[in-house]
Amino acid sequence: KQWYQRRVRGIFVEFEKAGIGREEMATCLREMKLTTGMTKLWEFVRLYKRRLKVIVASDSNSWFIEVLLAHFQIKDLVDEVHTNPASWNQNNTLLKLEGYSDNTTCKKCPVNMCKSEIVDKQGEGTYSCLVYLGDGSNDLCPVLRLNSGDLACPREQYRLSRLLRMKQDEIRCTVVPWSDAGNLVPILHNVIKNGRMRHQGRRGSSPISDDDFMMR
Repeated sequence: KQWYQRRVRGIFVEFEKAGIGREEMATCLREMKLTTGMTKLWEFVRLYKRRLKVIVASDSNSWFIEVLLAHFQIKDLVDEVHTNPASWNQNNTLLKLEGYSDNTTCKKCPVNMCKSEIVDKQGEGTYSCLVYLGDGSNDLCPVLRLNSGDLACPREQYRLSRLLRMKQDEIRCTVVPWSDAGNLVPILHNVIKNGRMRHQGRRGSSPISDDDFMMR
């Protein structure tokens, strides 16, 4: 489970050999486009930010995420970022990557990150509903820990969506697959309006009072 981190570090070394440094990588990142419907979803988040806490949990790295959040002008909407630390060397020629944590307890997740630990810490707060957006295999562990009243939104045709179809007996939360993130807006609006998914809220059936929790 360490192959991904080793592979990424190796790619960064090859980039340095090829003369691809900080400015070149930043230019490439800024050419990326948001997933279909994601602009509409972020507009919704901005509109209701007072009612939402937004967490990014990613096996990417801090520099990539910093560049992208600034580029898409959504940095102010994100409350916390949990990812692998990354920093440039003195000459801005090599991006050095570290692991987010030392995962020694969860055998389902990579050694550098168990997203369930991040979810569990957020669950200690007072939230009416926890909403989780994801697409990778390392998103399965936290989704299976969500409660009834919480909401998992796996991206269709990606690894997480396929894994959840094989784990239906272990799922306690409501699952809403998506290919167009904009289609999640009315569902999330319902969460804010009612403070819960379906019949039972995460903290009971009382209406929303403090924050929703959205994680992507």
